[in-house]
Amino acid sequence: MTDIKLQVTKFFSKLLNLFRERSIRSQIIIVLSLSLGVFMFVFILSTGIYRKSISTVENSYKTNADLDKYLTLLTETQDAFQSYMQYRTFESIDKYYHYLALSEETTETLQKQPSSIVAKQKEYIIRQLALSFFIYSGNAVAARRANNAYETDLYYKKTVQCFSFLRDEVLALNMMYFKANAEFYEINKKTTSSLLTISIILITIIIICAILFIYIGISQIILPLSSISAVALKVADRDFDVELFNSTRKDEIGNICRAFDEMIISIREYIDTIWLKAKQENELREKEIEMRALITDAHFKALQEQIQPHFLFNTLNTGAGLAMMEGADKTCYFLEQVADFLRYNIQHPGHDASIKDELGMLDNYIYIMSVRFGNRYKFIKEIDDAVVNVRMPNMILQPLVENCIKHGLKDVTENGEIKIEVKNNFDKNEINIFISDNGCGFDSDIKEKIIAASKSREILSDAALIVKTSEMDQNEHISTGLVNVISRLQFYFKRNDVFTILSNENGGTTFFLKIPNV
Repeated sequence: MTDIKLQVTKFFSKLLNLFRERSIRSQIIIVLSLSLGVFMFVFILSTGIYRKSISTVENSYKTNADLDKYLTLLTETQDAFQSYMQYRTFESIDKYYHYLALSEETTETLQKQPSSIVAKQKEYIIRQLALSFFIYSGNAVAARRANNAYETDLYYKKTVQCFSFLRDEVLALNMMYFKANAEFYEINKKTTSSLLTISIILITIIIICAILFIYIGISQIILPLSSISAVALKVADRDFDVELFNSTRKDEIGNICRAFDEMIISIREYIDTIWLKAKQENELREKEIEMRALITDAHFKALQEQIQPHFLFNTLNTGAGLAMMEGADKTCYFLEQVADFLRYNIQHPGHDASIKDELGMLDNYIYIMSVRFGNRYKFIKEIDDAVVNVRMPNMILQPLVENCIKHGLKDVTENGEIKIEVKNNFDKNEINIFISDNGCGFDSDIKEKIIAASKSREILSDAALIVKTSEMDQNEHISTGLVNVISRLQFYFKRNDVFTILSNENGGTTFFLKIPNV
């Protein structure tokens, strides 16, 4: 007996070693396959026992159920017959023929010959009575339809009497089957109960063995991983004085252990250097961010200040000329508009403003230009008031209108038109601003140079802006105001698709601004 135990122990030890030498994938596949096979066997066994039990119960009382259905059909036929004989309606005659056909079809399944077996002989008697019932009822219906009162009364009585005998025989046979089925059910119940007890015990043993096998198989995979996890947690807490694994396993876990050992050794050698380098890089990065922020603020304000001296000079000359030509009232109002315009610039230096504020400042500028040029130009505004509170860089719209007057309409002496439109583009979640004129249009070469100049000023990082205005003015002869506007829009919204120059079909130019609606 001891030798047998020793051999069994050696056998399982050999299997365990073979299991360990395989890859983790193979180990998992083996465990899952065997476990799935065991549970499939248990499932099939349980299903078979369940089906056998259900089949036994169904077969025990099937004959009673069939006789109940047959008696129901006969009763429905008799009721339909009675209804027709009493009321003579189309509905009752249709119902009678329907149930008569079903009853005749079921009757054909009964015993067709006399038998020495009591139950079979009962079926034969029921069949004969049913055939007589069908004949008598059919004759009664035919006589009723022919208005033959004598034959109607004769066959009606025979039909009723025959149905009474037929029902009694069916009930008697049903009771006979019920008693026999009850005895058979008791026998099957005891057999099924014993079979279920044995099956439950067998299934329990199989499930326990399967769970034990799964536990052993999974433990061979999980336990080494738990050790690795514990060491990894110590390393994560900066405790590098851990014992090396020195694993001799040939599977993936062994590879992980050896790689983990090498990693710990490397970390011990380089951790101080890495921390020092990270600290130095962090200090340099903070200084760089601070420097870029200062440069950004300075350049952003410098861009905006480029516009003010030129316009201020022209405005003051216009005010002085008007004061010499007209009386005090108009001069006063004119100077008020100039003051409002200058006040707007003073209150928003290097900051943003709402579209409403920009349009208000633009109204001041338009009045000043109307005084300067009279009825030479017509200004049209179409504004969506729902979006006027959205923020944008200040001093954007005025340079565009100024460009229309100075360049687009410079040769126009009458019927000049400048149109300002502000629309909400729901599809793209943005606000579209159009400033257009009916002047001479934009030279394609100049347009390309302006776009190129604005691209040369694109944001190179989150905190740097390249500006070469003096060189561009001297060598390229490009409008400083337009390039300034484009650069500030790109810088403010952190995107390059905010400004487009379009040529109108009937002449003139349209400046198209895309303001994100956020």
